[in-house]
Amino acid sequence: MTKREIVEILARERRVETMVQNIAHAPIADDLQDLAQMVYIVLLEYDDEKIEDLWENGQINFFIARIILNQYRTSHSPFYDLVRKFRERSEPIPPDK
Repeated sequence: MTKREIVEILARERRVETMVQNIAHAPIADDLQDLAQMVYIVLLEYDDEKIEDLWENGQINFFIARIILNQYRTSHSPFYDLVRKFRERSEPIPPDK
């Protein structure tokens, strides 16, 4: 099975989204959806053989969990830089009256 097929299966099963919810202990909000999308990007950019090997050996969930934890809890991760820091420093636009 190719890396692309593996990622398609994970996306159809919404496995990453479920894991993000479990790790964050929160319903999937906008920022957590962004985190899930970043995990898919990491998977797609990662070495094909490594992803295929993890899938065949049943270790893909552990690998995904590690990516999520690193992105979610680290203040030096791309997720923090692109999403969390932006949301912490920005104010919502008030609705038109």
